[in-house]
Amino acid sequence: MWLTSPSKELKVEIESKRWHVAIFLTIVMSIATGIGNLCSSYLLLTVKNEEEMDRAEIARKARGAEMHCDKLREAASLAAEIEFSADRGYPNSISISDLLAGETFEQHQKVPREVIIDEQLAYEKRASALVPMLTEEEARILNRVTLHHYVVTGLRTSKVPPELRASPREGGFNANEELQGIRDGGALLAATYRQICTEVR
Repeated sequence: MWLTSPSKELKVEIESKRWHVAIFLTIVMSIATGIGNLCSSYLLLTVKNEEEMDRAEIARKARGAEMHCDKLREAASLAAEIEFSADRGYPNSISISDLLAGETFEQHQKVPREVIIDEQLAYEKRASALVPMLTEEEARILNRVTLHHYVVTGLRTSKVPPELRASPREGGFNANEELQGIRDGGALLAATYRQICTEVR
């Protein structure tokens, strides 16, 4: 029977432990590498998601700016249409001399009263659809334009002769001032559109 010396047994045990340690370290390093790769992938994915969100935000703002410019252009065009309509004058205006001659308001009408009122209401409807897409200041200007046009329409369709209407001092309306308000509002909307949407910055 062969006997193994204690020194040889110790040497074998140490060598065996070295292999165990090597295997253990290999496993630990593999796990660490896997965790590192996972963390790196997560960080890269997070960065990528942030970049995509940033690009989406930029695209959203660009679409919003483009839509705003489209609506602002429509508002400026609408104001120009209203100005053209208001500048046509008062085709149905009747004077005292016409009344003294026995002519009635209905006989004096060159454009049906309903047509003029319907046109004014159509402008107001179009303006109301644009207001939510404009800035507060732009919406205020457009609303003022439609308000001036409402007054002008009232003067154009009034059955009261101009000579008998209340003067501005008495609380009446000045047609020229109302027309100028329409022109100023239209010019301001057009200038705002050019400044925001067409000028190169």
